[in-house]
Amino acid sequence: MTARYCLVCGTRLRPVREHGRTRRRCPKCGWTFYDNPVPAAVALVERGDRVLLVRRARPPYAGTWDLPGGFLEAGETPERGLRRELREELGLEVQRPRLMGFATDRYGPGGFPVLTVIYAVTAGPGRLRIADDVSGARWVPKGRVPFGTIAFRGLRRFLRRALSATGGR
Repeated sequence: MTARYCLVCGTRLRPVREHGRTRRRCPKCGWTFYDNPVPAAVALVERGDRVLLVRRARPPYAGTWDLPGGFLEAGETPERGLRRELREELGLEVQRPRLMGFATDRYGPGGFPVLTVIYAVTAGPGRLRIADDVSGARWVPKGRVPFGTIAFRGLRRFLRRALSATGGR
């Protein structure tokens, strides 16, 4: 997915080589489409030797597993966006978010780039309440995470490293 027309004047964009990268630029007004990543925040929620996975209800990758979270809204910090997403998706309040790192992905085959901020969190009390963004949630033993069915490759790599450092597979 990429812009084909200028967002300023509507002229068809043309590829140009700039700083070793191909970008799309308007030949009329000079506006450049940079294809910057969209920010998202997800949570590695642990409870004992288990982690919380959610099943995606919508494309891309509907039916695959993911960490709970989602895209940031304009003006939100990653931590605030994470808290909002977990409340919306699961009715989950979290405590003590701790930044773990980042993953880069594309939002589906040929989709836009995503920069995901990953937090370790402690789940607050209460039962999970599944919303329409997810079709299910499961506490999975760290050694039995189904890596082959985790939706996003960058997140899958990060999760493998993080769980191997804490005794998971």
